[in-house]
Amino acid sequence: MSNKPLIRTKSQRTILKNLTVSILIICVSSLPYIHDLITIKGEGLAPWVPDFGLEKALTASDGKVMGFSSYRVFLYTLLIHLFAHIGWVGWMMDAKGKSYRFALLVPVVLSGYTVALLLFNARATKYNEPDTKFYLTLILSLIVIFNFFFNYKLKRNSQE
Repeated sequence: MSNKPLIRTKSQRTILKNLTVSILIICVSSLPYIHDLITIKGEGLAPWVPDFGLEKALTASDGKVMGFSSYRVFLYTLLIHLFAHIGWVGWMMDAKGKSYRFALLVPVVLSGYTVALLLFNARATKYNEPDTKFYLTLILSLIVIFNFFFNYKLKRNSQE
């Protein structure tokens, strides 16, 4: 037996990287359906899921879970928004070097904002009202556009 350290070839690293990315894509694409696996409609957690007390910790005195009618509905809503957010972030990461990448910052921030609203139970606050989200979108879009053109102009002037 040889005592040489295990060195992976470029081909092996590529296969491992592609396999890892594939598994992550499959896991992310199943996020909207996880609530079906870990909860039973009308009952709560499935019997095989360990009860860490999260459902009780998130349930208010009125019986609502983070403002939703049940833990199942809360999980579905959170995971579907998280699924969308991960998709936007993935596209933004994949768009490195593309001219439209700056515009992807708007949906990334807005989807992250929505996930944060769900996690902080702020759905019934002024932060979740349509006019607040509209102004946030408008202001964020203007900042991103001005930043892009300012940086574009600086880059152009430095090349001349």
